[in-house]
Amino acid sequence: MLTFNYKIGFLNVMERVGKGSAPNLMKSRMQVSLNMRLFTSDEDLDNFVKPKGSVCLLLPNYLIDLRQSEEIIFSNMSRSTRRNIRKAINNEEFILTELENPTDEEIGKFSEFYNEFAKEINIKRCNIRKLKAIRDKEALVISYITNQDHQVLCAHAYLINTKQAYGIYSVLRRYKKGDSKNGQIIGRANKYLDWKNIQSAKKRGCSWYNFGGKIFGENNEQGRNVNQYKKSFGSVNGYDVRIYNANGIRGKLFLLILHFYYKWRRKEEYAFTFETVSNSQK
Repeated sequence: MLTFNYKIGFLNVMERVGKGSAPNLMKSRMQVSLNMRLFTSDEDLDNFVKPKGSVCLLLPNYLIDLRQSEEIIFSNMSRSTRRNIRKAINNEEFILTELENPTDEEIGKFSEFYNEFAKEINIKRCNIRKLKAIRDKEALVISYITNQDHQVLCAHAYLINTKQAYGIYSVLRRYKKGDSKNGQIIGRANKYLDWKNIQSAKKRGCSWYNFGGKIFGENNEQGRNVNQYKKSFGSVNGYDVRIYNANGIRGKLFLLILHFYYKWRRKEEYAFTFETVSNSQK
Protein backbone atom coordinates (compact mmCIF):
# COMPACT_ATOMS: atom_id res chain seq x y z
CA MET A 1 0.00 0.00 0.00
CA LEU A 2 1.23 3.48 -0.91
CA THR A 3 0.42 6.13 1.74
CA PHE A 4 1.08 9.87 1.47
CA ASN A 5 -0.15 13.03 3.21
CA TYR A 6 -0.99 16.48 1.88
CA LYS A 7 -3.25 19.46 2.56
CA ILE A 8 -6.44 20.64 0.87
CA GLY A 9 -7.18 24.09 2.25
CA PHE A 10 -7.28 23.72 6.05
CA LEU A 11 -7.62 19.93 5.93
CA ASN A 12 -4.84 17.40 6.45
CA VAL A 13 -5.49 14.48 4.10
CA MET A 14 -4.06 10.98 4.23
CA GLU A 15 -4.39 9.19 0.90
CA ARG A 16 -3.79 5.46 0.47
CA VAL A 17 -3.57 3.61 -2.82
CA GLY A 18 -4.17 -0.13 -2.78
CA LYS A 19 -5.07 -2.71 -0.16
CA GLY A 20 -3.58 -2.92 3.32
CA SER A 21 -4.20 -2.00 6.92
CA ALA A 22 -5.28 1.62 7.40
CA PRO A 23 -3.11 3.93 9.55
CA ASN A 24 -4.90 5.37 12.58
CA LEU A 25 -6.38 8.78 11.78
CA MET A 26 -6.29 9.93 15.39
CA LYS A 27 -2.58 9.13 15.78
CA SER A 28 -1.69 10.72 12.46
CA ARG A 29 -3.68 13.91 13.21
CA MET A 30 -5.36 13.72 9.83
CA GLN A 31 -8.89 15.06 9.35
CA VAL A 32 -9.67 13.05 6.20
CA SER A 33 -8.49 9.74 4.81
CA LEU A 34 -9.02 8.69 1.21
CA ASN A 35 -8.46 5.08 0.19
CA MET A 36 -8.13 4.59 -3.58
CA ARG A 37 -8.69 1.02 -4.71
CA LEU A 38 -8.73 -0.56 -8.13
CA PHE A 39 -11.32 -3.20 -9.03
CA THR A 40 -10.44 -5.15 -12.17
CA SER A 41 -13.23 -7.73 -12.15
CA ASP A 42 -16.87 -8.23 -11.21
CA GLU A 43 -15.67 -10.51 -8.42
CA ASP A 44 -13.88 -7.55 -6.80
CA LEU A 45 -17.11 -5.59 -6.99
CA ASP A 46 -19.22 -8.44 -5.59
CA ASN A 47 -16.91 -8.71 -2.58
CA PHE A 48 -16.97 -4.99 -1.83
CA VAL A 49 -18.66 -3.94 1.41
CA LYS A 50 -19.06 -0.22 2.04
CA PRO A 51 -17.29 0.67 5.33
CA LYS A 52 -19.53 2.17 8.01
CA GLY A 53 -19.40 5.94 8.40
CA SER A 54 -17.68 6.46 5.06
CA VAL A 55 -18.59 8.25 1.84
CA CYS A 56 -17.84 6.11 -1.20
CA LEU A 57 -17.61 6.96 -4.86
CA LEU A 58 -17.39 4.07 -7.29
CA LEU A 59 -16.60 4.92 -10.91
CA PRO A 60 -16.14 2.86 -14.07
CA ASN A 61 -12.66 3.29 -15.50
CA TYR A 62 -10.63 2.34 -18.57
CA LEU A 63 -7.72 -0.09 -18.13
CA ILE A 64 -4.93 -1.57 -20.22
CA ASP A 65 -3.85 -5.04 -19.07
CA LEU A 66 -0.05 -4.79 -18.97
CA ARG A 67 0.34 -8.50 -18.31
CA GLN A 68 -0.12 -8.96 -22.07
CA SER A 69 2.74 -8.59 -24.52
CA GLU A 70 3.40 -5.19 -26.12
CA GLU A 71 2.44 -6.67 -29.49
CA ILE A 72 -1.01 -7.70 -28.23
CA ILE A 73 -1.57 -4.40 -26.43
CA PHE A 74 -0.73 -2.50 -29.62
CA SER A 75 -2.89 -4.75 -31.82
CA ASN A 76 -5.90 -4.19 -29.53
CA MET A 77 -5.88 -0.47 -30.32
CA SER A 78 -8.11 1.03 -32.98
CA ARG A 79 -6.63 1.31 -36.48
CA SER A 80 -6.50 5.11 -36.35
CA THR A 81 -4.73 5.11 -32.96
CA ARG A 82 -2.10 2.66 -34.22
CA ARG A 83 -1.64 4.77 -37.34
CA ASN A 84 -1.18 7.95 -35.31
CA ILE A 85 1.38 6.31 -33.02
CA ARG A 86 3.36 4.97 -36.00
CA LYS A 87 3.42 8.44 -37.54
CA ALA A 88 4.56 9.92 -34.24
CA ILE A 89 7.37 7.36 -33.92
CA ASN A 90 8.64 8.43 -37.35
CA ASN A 91 8.31 12.12 -36.51
CA GLU A 92 11.73 13.41 -35.49
CA GLU A 93 10.16 16.64 -34.22
CA PHE A 94 8.58 14.87 -31.24
CA ILE A 95 10.93 14.80 -28.25
CA LEU A 96 9.95 12.61 -25.27
CA THR A 97 11.01 13.49 -21.72
CA GLU A 98 10.27 11.29 -18.68
CA LEU A 99 10.96 12.58 -15.17
CA GLU A 100 11.09 9.70 -12.68
CA ASN A 101 11.86 11.85 -9.64
CA PRO A 102 10.82 15.41 -10.60
CA THR A 103 12.23 18.34 -8.66
CA ASP A 104 10.05 21.01 -7.04
CA GLU A 105 10.86 23.28 -10.00
CA GLU A 106 9.82 20.62 -12.53
CA ILE A 107 6.57 19.95 -10.65
CA GLY A 108 5.97 23.72 -10.52
CA LYS A 109 6.41 24.07 -14.30
CA PHE A 110 4.00 21.19 -14.91
CA SER A 111 1.50 22.80 -12.53
CA GLU A 112 1.68 26.14 -14.35
CA PHE A 113 1.09 24.48 -17.73
CA TYR A 114 -1.79 22.42 -16.36
CA ASN A 115 -3.47 25.33 -14.55
CA GLU A 116 -3.59 27.44 -17.73
CA PHE A 117 -5.33 24.51 -19.43
CA ALA A 118 -7.66 23.98 -16.44
CA LYS A 119 -8.70 27.63 -16.42
CA GLU A 120 -9.62 27.54 -20.11
CA ILE A 121 -11.78 24.42 -19.90
CA ASN A 122 -13.10 25.15 -16.38
CA ILE A 123 -11.78 22.19 -14.38
CA LYS A 124 -10.01 21.96 -11.02
CA ARG A 125 -6.48 23.30 -10.70
CA CYS A 126 -3.49 21.07 -10.05
CA ASN A 127 -2.83 20.16 -6.40
CA ILE A 128 0.92 20.73 -6.29
CA ARG A 129 1.15 19.58 -2.64
CA LYS A 130 -0.28 16.21 -3.61
CA LEU A 131 2.19 15.79 -6.47
CA LYS A 132 5.12 16.59 -4.18
CA ALA A 133 3.84 14.13 -1.56
CA ILE A 134 3.66 11.35 -4.17
CA ARG A 135 7.11 12.32 -5.45
CA ASP A 136 8.50 12.08 -1.92
CA LYS A 137 7.34 8.44 -1.90
CA GLU A 138 9.21 7.90 -5.20
CA ALA A 139 5.91 7.11 -6.93
CA LEU A 140 5.44 10.10 -9.29
CA VAL A 141 6.31 10.22 -12.98
CA ILE A 142 5.88 13.30 -15.17
CA SER A 143 6.24 12.80 -18.92
CA TYR A 144 5.82 15.22 -21.80
CA ILE A 145 6.34 15.70 -25.53
CA THR A 146 7.99 18.82 -26.93
CA ASN A 147 8.60 19.93 -30.51
CA GLN A 148 11.84 21.24 -31.94
CA ASP A 149 10.88 24.77 -30.82
CA HIS A 150 10.87 23.46 -27.22
CA GLN A 151 7.10 23.93 -26.92
CA VAL A 152 5.36 21.39 -24.68
CA LEU A 153 2.60 19.79 -26.75
CA CYS A 154 1.20 17.53 -24.04
CA ALA A 155 2.14 16.36 -20.56
CA HIS A 156 1.00 13.67 -18.11
CA ALA A 157 1.52 13.17 -14.38
CA TYR A 158 0.86 9.68 -13.12
CA LEU A 159 1.28 7.60 -9.99
CA ILE A 160 3.17 4.31 -10.05
CA ASN A 161 2.80 1.45 -7.59
CA THR A 162 3.23 -2.28 -7.94
CA LYS A 163 -0.30 -2.81 -9.27
CA GLN A 164 -0.94 0.10 -11.59
CA ALA A 165 0.11 3.30 -13.29
CA TYR A 166 -2.72 5.71 -12.45
CA GLY A 167 -3.20 8.90 -14.47
CA ILE A 168 -3.55 11.92 -12.17
CA TYR A 169 -3.35 14.86 -14.59
CA SER A 170 -3.25 15.08 -18.37
CA VAL A 171 -2.83 18.34 -20.27
CA LEU A 172 -2.68 19.38 -23.94
CA ARG A 173 -1.39 22.61 -25.44
CA ARG A 174 -4.38 24.69 -26.50
CA TYR A 175 -4.67 25.73 -30.13
CA LYS A 176 -6.90 28.22 -31.92
CA LYS A 177 -10.33 27.04 -32.98
CA GLY A 178 -10.27 25.92 -36.60
CA ASP A 179 -6.52 25.23 -36.55
CA SER A 180 -6.93 21.61 -37.61
CA LYS A 181 -3.28 21.07 -38.50
CA ASN A 182 -1.94 21.90 -35.04
CA GLY A 183 -4.87 20.07 -33.49
CA GLN A 184 -3.91 16.88 -35.34
CA ILE A 185 -0.24 17.24 -34.36
CA ILE A 186 -1.06 17.73 -30.67
CA GLY A 187 -3.56 14.86 -30.71
CA ARG A 188 -0.98 12.58 -32.32
CA ALA A 189 1.64 13.61 -29.77
CA ASN A 190 -0.77 12.80 -26.93
CA LYS A 191 -1.46 9.29 -28.25
CA TYR A 192 2.26 8.74 -28.64
CA LEU A 193 2.84 9.91 -25.05
CA ASP A 194 0.22 7.50 -23.70
CA TRP A 195 1.85 4.67 -25.65
CA LYS A 196 5.28 5.51 -24.23
CA ASN A 197 3.74 5.69 -20.73
CA ILE A 198 2.17 2.26 -21.26
CA GLN A 199 5.53 0.81 -22.30
CA SER A 200 7.27 2.46 -19.33
CA ALA A 201 4.67 1.22 -16.82
CA LYS A 202 4.97 -2.32 -18.20
CA LYS A 203 8.77 -2.22 -17.82
CA ARG A 204 8.35 -1.07 -14.21
CA GLY A 205 6.30 -4.18 -13.42
CA CYS A 206 2.82 -2.64 -13.26
CA SER A 207 -0.12 -4.92 -14.05
CA TRP A 208 -2.49 -2.18 -15.21
CA TYR A 209 -2.39 1.20 -16.96
CA ASN A 210 -5.33 3.18 -15.59
CA PHE A 211 -6.66 5.98 -17.81
CA GLY A 212 -9.04 7.02 -15.02
CA GLY A 213 -12.78 7.26 -14.69
CA LYS A 214 -15.50 7.52 -17.29
CA ILE A 215 -16.94 10.99 -17.81
CA PHE A 216 -20.71 10.95 -17.29
CA GLY A 217 -23.26 13.06 -19.15
CA GLU A 218 -24.53 12.22 -22.63
CA ASN A 219 -24.78 15.93 -23.49
CA ASN A 220 -21.11 16.55 -22.70
CA GLU A 221 -19.40 16.44 -26.11
CA GLN A 222 -15.95 16.99 -24.62
CA GLY A 223 -16.56 14.17 -22.14
CA ARG A 224 -17.70 11.80 -24.91
CA ASN A 225 -14.53 12.58 -26.87
CA VAL A 226 -12.35 11.84 -23.81
CA ASN A 227 -14.15 8.52 -23.23
CA GLN A 228 -13.76 7.58 -26.89
CA TYR A 229 -10.05 8.43 -26.75
CA LYS A 230 -9.55 6.00 -23.85
CA LYS A 231 -11.57 3.29 -25.60
CA SER A 232 -9.48 3.67 -28.76
CA PHE A 233 -6.51 2.14 -26.92
CA GLY A 234 -8.38 -1.16 -26.61
CA SER A 235 -9.02 -0.61 -22.92
CA VAL A 236 -11.18 -2.86 -20.76
CA ASN A 237 -13.57 -1.74 -18.04
CA GLY A 238 -12.89 -1.85 -14.31
CA TYR A 239 -13.75 0.38 -11.37
CA ASP A 240 -12.02 2.98 -9.25
CA VAL A 241 -13.39 3.18 -5.72
CA ARG A 242 -12.74 6.17 -3.45
CA ILE A 243 -13.48 5.56 0.22
CA TYR A 244 -13.54 8.70 2.38
CA ASN A 245 -13.39 8.64 6.20
CA ALA A 246 -13.21 11.53 8.65
CA ASN A 247 -11.74 12.43 12.01
CA GLY A 248 -12.79 15.38 14.20
CA ILE A 249 -15.30 18.15 13.54
CA ARG A 250 -13.59 19.58 10.47
CA GLY A 251 -13.20 16.17 8.89
CA LYS A 252 -16.80 15.16 9.52
CA LEU A 253 -18.06 18.49 8.19
CA PHE A 254 -16.00 17.92 5.04
CA LEU A 255 -17.55 14.47 4.60
CA LEU A 256 -21.04 15.93 4.98
CA ILE A 257 -20.32 18.60 2.37
CA LEU A 258 -18.79 15.97 0.08
CA HIS A 259 -21.87 13.79 0.39
CA PHE A 260 -24.23 16.60 -0.66
CA TYR A 261 -21.83 17.88 -3.32
CA TYR A 262 -21.95 14.56 -5.13
CA LYS A 263 -25.64 14.11 -4.46
CA TRP A 264 -26.60 17.51 -5.92
CA ARG A 265 -23.78 18.56 -8.25
CA ARG A 266 -22.36 15.20 -9.40
CA LYS A 267 -25.56 13.19 -9.07
CA GLU A 268 -24.89 10.93 -12.07
CA GLU A 269 -21.67 9.60 -10.54
CA TYR A 270 -23.23 9.27 -7.11
CA ALA A 271 -26.33 7.55 -8.48
CA PHE A 272 -24.05 5.08 -10.21
CA THR A 273 -22.23 4.46 -6.92
CA PHE A 274 -25.40 3.67 -4.98
CA GLU A 275 -26.83 1.54 -7.78
CA THR A 276 -23.62 -0.49 -8.20
CA VAL A 277 -22.96 -1.03 -4.50
CA SER A 278 -26.60 -2.00 -3.97
CA ASN A 279 -26.49 -4.55 -6.81
CA SER A 280 -23.20 -6.03 -5.55
CA GLN A 281 -24.70 -6.73 -2.14
CA LYS A 282 -27.89 -8.44 -3.33
